[in-house]
Amino acid sequence: MDPANSLIKGPYAIVDNTYCPQTDHVALAHLFLKGGARLLQLRMKGERDLKKITRTVSAIMEFKKAYDFTFIVNDHAAVAREIGADGEHGGADDLPIQEARVLLGKGFLIGYSAHSIEEALEAERRGADYVAFGAIFPTRTKPVGHPVQGLEKLRELVKKTAIPVVAIGGIHRKNLHQVLETGVASVAMIGALTQAQDVTEEVKWYCQAIKSFSLPRGT
Repeated sequence: MDPANSLIKGPYAIVDNTYCPQTDHVALAHLFLKGGARLLQLRMKGERDLKKITRTVSAIMEFKKAYDFTFIVNDHAAVAREIGADGEHGGADDLPIQEARVLLGKGFLIGYSAHSIEEALEAERRGADYVAFGAIFPTRTKPVGHPVQGLEKLRELVKKTAIPVVAIGGIHRKNLHQVLETGVASVAMIGALTQAQDVTEEVKWYCQAIKSFSLPRGT
């Protein structure tokens, strides 16, 4: 089995403290892990201090002594390689997939953020291990005018690609089942988790909801 198929599943907790600036990235990652999340991505958009990013990656990696989880670094492939994270996630403005593969080698996961079905399929052709597709619903994480893909396009992509698809953008408790019914491998969230009064309990809820979900017959 392709490693991505066994690792990219369940809640994809994005360690981004945009909506909870009182909590630093390391503390936020710990809250996610205590809640049962086993797939984390560090996202420090706008942070230009590479030393700070490297320290944060290193600190989160320390949690591997107590938790079994997959850790992916957004944008910074070289840092992911240096510290020994499990993978790197990029997009159109980041290191090209082929170059990231040369830098990281076969043992690392490479994810790609796609905003159209065509872009997602091209990422697969270029060697991405999984694609994050969205935004599925409107979201404050992206600027006004950012394309909303919707559930039908998500369902279409899941059928067309052989690699795991991660749904992202505006996903919360009330629309989670609609998203899962498309057959996605994983669901990525920022606001739904970090704006909760109790982040750890919220992660627990999503872990249980996704674990207990089963696709309708005939899907």
